[in-house]
Amino acid sequence: MDTKKRILNLLSIVNRKGMENLIYWLESSDFFTAPASTKYHNSYEGGLADHSLVVYELLKEKNKKYKILNDDTVIVSALLHDICKVYHYTKEKKNVKKGTKINNWGREVANWVEKEVYVVDDLSPLGHGEKSVIRIMDFMWLSDLEKALIRWHMGFSEPRENYRTLNAALDLYPTIALMHAADLEATYMVDRRGEK
Repeated sequence: MDTKKRILNLLSIVNRKGMENLIYWLESSDFFTAPASTKYHNSYEGGLADHSLVVYELLKEKNKKYKILNDDTVIVSALLHDICKVYHYTKEKKNVKKGTKINNWGREVANWVEKEVYVVDDLSPLGHGEKSVIRIMDFMWLSDLEKALIRWHMGFSEPRENYRTLNAALDLYPTIALMHAADLEATYMVDRRGEK
């Protein structure tokens, strides 16, 4: 089963008012074609959906050990944690360095080529985790735990001035650590190794 079908099937088993409209919006958006980043991980068409599914699989696996989160919370929090990246990227042509070449004088120099790349085009700069929570809540209710998991999924990658609030959130919802670990593991151990 492909990534899009798996994500839609998982979301459709969450019995929550507004989920149908959220699914419809996802299907009509660029969620399944957007990259997960411009160059850091899954920076290819469909990378956002691939990353979201990997985070879901990892969080589900971590939750098996601790048995803290219910299935709906795992599905919603993991699959939608980066929904803020919908309509977040555009493509433009840039000169990028691709190896070296020998110039007319026999010297080795950088070889610059024109390439289409993803760039950020953030029309709604509200903050990464906050924007995901807001976007989801445009369609459906989230528990306080789900809000915290999504809001703080970046963990200590957050700007230093947010650490006090993050620590308070971790005190209330220690499972944020599981969500952050799943996102980090997906980004650094899975996504980058499988770069297309």
